[in-house]
Amino acid sequence: MDIGQAVIAFDALSQETRLKVFRLLVKHGSEGTPAGTVSEALGIPHNTLSFHLSHMSNAGLVLSRREGRSIIYSANFELITDLIRF
Repeated sequence: MDIGQAVIAFDALSQETRLKVFRLLVKHGSEGTPAGTVSEALGIPHNTLSFHLSHMSNAGLVLSRREGRSIIYSANFELITDLIRF
């Protein structure tokens, strides 16, 4: 990880809603959880959550995969480990 990648990751986490989302995704582990569950648990409207998840995904903090009609989001533990080591 270089300093540019670290700055992008820290910038993405420096916003309150994104930090709450990330903490919740960490609690769900590598299994992840659907966006709807995150929205309900944190009381975040779907369109707002989509914006924040996109920002976090672009920073590499969040991974997503499709399961049927749902998109499952999970924390990128590999990136966070690299960030901690940085």
